[in-house]
Amino acid sequence: RWGCRVRTRLGCLVAGFCLTHWSLSFLQPLREQRCAAIALKARGGEYEISDADIQDFYGKLLTGPGGEPAKGTVLSELIVKFFHGEFLPSGFRRYSGQWKGPPPGTIGQYDIEVGVMCLKEQMEKPTLITKGGVGYGVDETEKVVDDGKGWIWLAAEMSPGGLALELFKSVPYGKRAILVAKQKNVDELFNSVNWDVALGNVEKTFAGPQIKQR
Repeated sequence: RWGCRVRTRLGCLVAGFCLTHWSLSFLQPLREQRCAAIALKARGGEYEISDADIQDFYGKLLTGPGGEPAKGTVLSELIVKFFHGEFLPSGFRRYSGQWKGPPPGTIGQYDIEVGVMCLKEQMEKPTLITKGGVGYGVDETEKVVDDGKGWIWLAAEMSPGGLALELFKSVPYGKRAILVAKQKNVDELFNSVNWDVALGNVEKTFAGPQIKQR
């Protein structure tokens, strides 16, 4: 009898060991998936943007002749609206004079040139920067002014008054990223910018779910 009890106990121990081993092997993939999900969220979640993604976005913009966006496009009008004026520490003071046209009183090529010149100056030495980075949908307190990567972004977002342009020094997750430049070499972008590509970017959400907002 004693021998039977020993064998029974040994059998139970072996069975328990096998069950524990099976449970751990079953739980291990779940742990790995959970850790991977946490790591992915820390890097930007489903809409993570890598350095290679930024370089690819930048490269597509450098396929044009430079110059200014065409008159009458939403992009040229936005640039004039948000950069033709005076940048003060207290904010932006929009130009309130008469547009040069033609015809006078409407936005013309000269006005667009001034707007682009002011945009370029602000990308080199920005007065106003919007927080971004970290990931899509993160709390405002987690966003940063500068992610330290050396890029300066122009992005649009829908506001009560329509599309508004902002500058970022971190990835503009969930915004409509239009342009990106190396802040130390903004000329490289403006010398070869493809405004058709930039115009197409106005319709796309960058690093976030695609939502038609207009």
